[in-house]
Amino acid sequence: MNTPQILLYVAQGYFHQDCDLEADEPIGVVDNFREEEDPGTVDQLRHAIESALMSGISESELAYLWLEKAGAMYDLRDDGLEIAAWLRLMVEHLK
Repeated sequence: MNTPQILLYVAQGYFHQDCDLEADEPIGVVDNFREEEDPGTVDQLRHAIESALMSGISESELAYLWLEKAGAMYDLRDDGLEIAAWLRLMVEHLK
């Protein structure tokens, strides 16, 4: 799966190694993104995530997309979350 630029942007720009200092909870980083970026950019991210979820790729492929290809430093599996569940939560917070 091709990695959309917007996913790279949010993964590297918002979920960097110090992202835990940006919000009390990881989903707060998504809320920060929604508040700081223009609505078009927020919609782009939401659509990119929805496309990845609807593509039918496996949980391990979603993890590879988020962590390796996009470069996110936050591995939500350390908090007991599945990648697909995390991405669905992101979509809800981006609405």
